[in-house]
Amino acid sequence: MTGIQDIQNKYSPEMALIILVCRVYFKRAGIDEIDRYVADNRIDWGLFEQIITAHQVRPFIFKVLAEKTANIPADFLAGLRSNCYQIATGNLRKLEELVRLHKLFKARGIPNIPYKGVLLSRLLFNDYISRETSDIDFLIDKKYFSGAHAIILNEGYKPRFYNPDFEKQFLKSSHELLYRKNSPAGAIKIEMHWAATSNMMSIPLPDEYLLAGLQTIRLQGEDIDIFDLQRHLLILLVHHGVNDVWRTLRHSIDLAVFIEKYSDAIDWDTFITAAKKYKINHTTAIGMQITRQLFGIEIPGVYRKYNEAPGMILDNLLRFPAIKKRKLNFKSLRQQMFLRDSFMDKIGLLGAYIYAGITPNVRDMEAYRLPGGWFVLYYFMKPFRIFFKGNKKRPGPATTAIL
Repeated sequence: MTGIQDIQNKYSPEMALIILVCRVYFKRAGIDEIDRYVADNRIDWGLFEQIITAHQVRPFIFKVLAEKTANIPADFLAGLRSNCYQIATGNLRKLEELVRLHKLFKARGIPNIPYKGVLLSRLLFNDYISRETSDIDFLIDKKYFSGAHAIILNEGYKPRFYNPDFEKQFLKSSHELLYRKNSPAGAIKIEMHWAATSNMMSIPLPDEYLLAGLQTIRLQGEDIDIFDLQRHLLILLVHHGVNDVWRTLRHSIDLAVFIEKYSDAIDWDTFITAAKKYKINHTTAIGMQITRQLFGIEIPGVYRKYNEAPGMILDNLLRFPAIKKRKLNFKSLRQQMFLRDSFMDKIGLLGAYIYAGITPNVRDMEAYRLPGGWFVLYYFMKPFRIFFKGNKKRPGPATTAIL
């Protein structure tokens, strides 16, 4: 493991303390080490809170700090406790909504697989409150999209970036649709997926493979099909490593807990074959090295031969603020390229980016809503979408709108 002092010297005392807290959770350090570290170092607790909020690990950190509070400021701990109660309440609302929507889909004959979110909290921590979640994710076959879409609309959700006149093109160019519903208790968001990741990522992980391996879990009295462990791990690696380039501590913690809990239940030879086939073996190896280097996790033997996680990966993970989750962010693209398995995979990624850059997608439809039959005009309008009024409503630099 990288020394805590080394992390402090290169990054910050606050990040070093966060990693130390993680090691205590994984029993690679004693809880008294937290007391000593806080006593020996000046911690900016406001910055500490900003970092764990940005990395979406507040409940995870609180589980450890709540056990030992001698040198932790009482007002900081009280604020963190309050935030975690709010997160827990939101997660339980998402769980109820997940089960309710699943039952509605099932009643209409629409197969659906919930994943990530509160379900992942259940698989990793045996509860629904230890992991921050932002939405509810379902994977469906695109042939069921219209039926699922109608149900969600009927339940009061509003879609983002959608034009019903071009549903066929939309399903081809995108892989998900985000819905949102406001309520007195707060907003709930749903992501309806019909592919594991965007075409832009150039990862050939088909739904047919994912849906071929399922297990059943019981949630609030309802039997619900979910991915088996191997496929769940592949989905995590695609989402955390490919889509998000290992830029968030929550994702590395997810992988670390998964390995600690389920390593003996995974057929690693079969898994590696799949990882190579679906072009995520290097991404997987880097993720494994991060968990070993930061948390002391005993990773599967086949991945021990790889070198430590490269400095670029760790820098983007441990420096604050982290790199932004934007497709045209240069650091993100550079890391995307680095994580690919081969030179040809890097070329394929660039080709997929270029194709996505010239192909109209759901955001073009939202920026300027053309009537049915006029879809071809989007090809000419796409380069100028940045200037459309509808696009200016979205947060972030305008250059992120090109794709």
